Amino acid sequence: MDLNSINLKRFHLHYFSYLFVLLLLSFPLTIGLVEEGYRFLFYIGGAISFAIQMAILQLRFLPRKIPALAETGFPFFTVFLSFFLNLSILTAFQVLEYPFEATSGFLIAYFVHLLFLVFASYFSGK
Repeated sequence: MDLNSINLKRFHLHYFSYLFVLLLLSFPLTIGLVEEGYRFLFYIGGAISFAIQMAILQLRFLPRKIPALAETGFPFFTVFLSFFLNLSILTAFQVLEYPFEATSGFLIAYFVHLLFLVFASYFSGK
């Protein structure tokens, strides 16, 4: 997926509609898989993950506004920033002894975000 040539409004519309559909589909699944008291923590972990992934993705779109950033290795930098930021949040969940549900919500949301990028790349044909 070429981040410099996609329509951002359409991308954001598809991304947030994808999140909405996943949220609706997750309610029946979490009822059977996540305990009643920890369901909120599961969704908090997922929300933290989606917020982080969207912030990193918006940073990846920044060279469209400032083309000089593309030449300085900024897109390469955001890949490492994303990796270490996600790793540090998962480490913080473990060090602060958050329940497993928050960590699992974070990880599931991270992989669902990656799945959206795979779908977007496939359907964009780039």
